[in-house]
Amino acid sequence: MSITLRRATLDDVPALQSLIARSARGLSTAEYRPAQVEGALRGAFGVDTQLVNDQTYFVAEEKGAIVGCGG
Repeated sequence: MSITLRRATLDDVPALQSLIARSARGLSTAEYRPAQVEGALRGAFGVDTQLVNDQTYFVAEEKGAIVGCGG
């Protein structure tokens, strides 16, 4: 497995939002009720576009697929 990092772009935002939602729904089920996860996705979880614009938000890719992100 080879992971590469790069700066995120605004073009990445839809894919990152989808990744974050899938991650939150898949990883949070043991600790939170579905309504709590959905509430967090509307506010706490998401892509900070200011960090994307500042070039301090990053994408992790494996074989061209986005597998992680953060900033």
